[in-house]
Amino acid sequence: MTGTDEIQAVFAGSALWLDCTQLVQPVDSLVQVSWYRNDELLYYQYLVSGHLVGYPPNTTAGVMFHARASSQSVGQVTLWPVAPAEGGVYSCHVVMTGSDDVTNVRRNKTITVLVCESTRYVTFATV
Repeated sequence: MTGTDEIQAVFAGSALWLDCTQLVQPVDSLVQVSWYRNDELLYYQYLVSGHLVGYPPNTTAGVMFHARASSQSVGQVTLWPVAPAEGGVYSCHVVMTGSDDVTNVRRNKTITVLVCESTRYVTFATV
């Protein structure tokens, strides 16, 4: 992969919204969406009989991601809460059937995520 399509900054402890929904059109030709962090597979999404199915690969990273991941639509995943060390390069890889139902169309999006440590402010009152 070369370059980054998008850059996101998020505070540690908040939600990270990963979105590549624009790549999954038309949805009826969708085969699979795979999510990666720093080239390590984290999560799969399939549309089966009109229902979204998501699950982690059989890896430690995938299982840990899945425990905190949710998805409302194909091509969108939310990770909550984000840990400080979870910044990096996230990417989605979309595979769809071609117009002849034999070839596969592949689409990719890369999102660089910067996780910021939250800063606590203390207010002092004078007596």
